[in-house]
Amino acid sequence: MKKLILTISLLTVILLSVKGQSNIAFNSVPVVNGKVVFEYFILTDDGVTPEQGYAKLQKWVRDKYRGNPMVSGIRFDDKGHLVTISAKSNFDNLTTMNYRLDTSVTGAGYMIVVRDITYQNKSNVSSFFPKVVTAEQTITDQAVNSGGGDDKKFRDDVRKATLSFLNEIYTEINSL
Repeated sequence: MKKLILTISLLTVILLSVKGQSNIAFNSVPVVNGKVVFEYFILTDDGVTPEQGYAKLQKWVRDKYRGNPMVSGIRFDDKGHLVTISAKSNFDNLTTMNYRLDTSVTGAGYMIVVRDITYQNKSNVSSFFPKVVTAEQTITDQAVNSGGGDDKKFRDDVRKATLSFLNEIYTEINSL
């Protein structure tokens, strides 16, 4: 009887913790072949065809990105059910993230891939041009844990902002 109660309690805790984290797809910074690449697969409901999923994805992309001055390119691949977006996102008045978002639709769901991430920091007043750094230099575990002072705080803040931004994208695509 004690084992049954313990098992039920353990399963309840596990289910509640999984439910509580349902909107968090990205909580770490993966490095693949020396590059930061965020990947996540979202399952769709049964009965949603790839064509229906792609139509929903196209509508979301058009609503979110069309006419946005921070977007440098949107490419729809109707044959492969793939959308590629090259855009920027401002984290604050001084830091801008450049990224490429690839989202493909399969029979089972959406595959999100975010890559080619760089950051521009305009806080350096001694130069007219903003300083550009890669995600590998900024948000990886190794980068965040190296150095100290203002640079460490900057990298830590940028990492948190990046993960938060990517989780917003995940939440929006997951609700399609």
